[in-house]
Amino acid sequence: MFDDYIRAHQEEIVMDLLNYVSIPSISTTGQSITDAVCYLVGKLEELGFESKVFETGGHPIVYAEIGPEDSGFTLLIYGHYDVFPVEGQKGWKTDPFTPVVDGDRIWGRGTGDNKCQHLAQMYGIAMYNEVIGGLPFRIKLVVEGEEETGSKALSTFVKGNRELLSADVCCYSDGPMFPGDQPVLLLGVRGILCLEFIANGAAQPLHSGTFGGVVPNPAFELLDLFSQIATPSGRLKSPGYNNLPDAALQPEKKAIETLPFDLEDVEQCLGLSPTTGRAGMSYYENLMLRSNFNIAGFKAGYTGEGIKTTIPNQAVAKVDIRLVGNQDPEGLFAEIHSLVAQEYPRITVNKLVSQPPSKTPVTHPLVGVIQRAVSAGFGKQALVVPSLGGTTPDYLFTKVLEIPSIVVPFAPYDENNHAPNESTKISLYLNGIRSTAHVIRELADHLGQSCSTAAQ
Repeated sequence: MFDDYIRAHQEEIVMDLLNYVSIPSISTTGQSITDAVCYLVGKLEELGFESKVFETGGHPIVYAEIGPEDSGFTLLIYGHYDVFPVEGQKGWKTDPFTPVVDGDRIWGRGTGDNKCQHLAQMYGIAMYNEVIGGLPFRIKLVVEGEEETGSKALSTFVKGNRELLSADVCCYSDGPMFPGDQPVLLLGVRGILCLEFIANGAAQPLHSGTFGGVVPNPAFELLDLFSQIATPSGRLKSPGYNNLPDAALQPEKKAIETLPFDLEDVEQCLGLSPTTGRAGMSYYENLMLRSNFNIAGFKAGYTGEGIKTTIPNQAVAKVDIRLVGNQDPEGLFAEIHSLVAQEYPRITVNKLVSQPPSKTPVTHPLVGVIQRAVSAGFGKQALVVPSLGGTTPDYLFTKVLEIPSIVVPFAPYDENNHAPNESTKISLYLNGIRSTAHVIRELADHLGQSCSTAAQ
């Protein structure tokens, strides 16, 4: 009967996503944030949720609830209505905020990250409620507007509203699926520390013939500093931030062994070969279970046509560092700040974003429950993945609210989030709706609560 609901409402379901994507809710500029909030609240109330908008020091947070309050069990769902900026991005084949349907694809900024994902969960809840005739437990939904800039307001909101957000498990949708539209359960995320380094030299650019060899070059000073922090492959040199003990990773490594790896698919997607070689185990370990230092941007001197033989008077670098396990971004920042202060007096370092890593054990009993549900929703066995290589504010659920958190992506592997030509697939969007309804049903069955078998 879930399929009957989707067939009857598919045009409306797809149109809602198109309308949502057409709102350019860019978190960095604040553009159309109010429009996105109003649209989201209207859709939530239309689907039967009780909603409330919380003003913050940044962008508003939308909170909603639905289902019986006295069931003894609560499911928490998270999403974000803000999108990554498009300014300066070349290569868009369509207007980023005029969504285009092309076969099974919908092109536009925010299609995959993250509007289709939390909208699918909203519709899945509403579908279960209508088809089954009620929900078996309370469901809470929190949707923020600053995920792309570090979730600062959400962090304050969650820490100040533990009772309001109290739940037994968090299950939300974010990130890409595996190649071949393979459904997965992600049980954690890497943490992140984003830094800005500014190296200053002379008061102005200098002639490299007149002063080369007698004055410092800020670009080389940054490179020298980075060589102390990490290897060229991005491995951190600090003992506490290098690798986790192998013994602590055995359950995760066992899960990784089941994951498919096709080198040709990876090379086709990347346009080059991964540094980890042909072994899938090495690829996934480095992506999910190891820390990484990345130079995201570097600017120094003249880079225009021809050549200017000058020594730059300033060099600037933006860096992001991914962390795992119990690695503390604040502790790492303190180490780097101390190193800079002691050995590089002409360099300043500024902290931009800091979020710790997060993990739910692969052995948690609800992992199998939700795995069955997602497998039913997609008609394909879902795989259990120890961690997402990227970062979401997952720690707010596992470390602040102290509940297990399971991420189920509904966007395609090649969604191009944060890049030109972002897209999602209508089929995955609809399967996400089905999966959400099945998650509710499987959780209810697991808890021994009444749940109709009519929705086969």
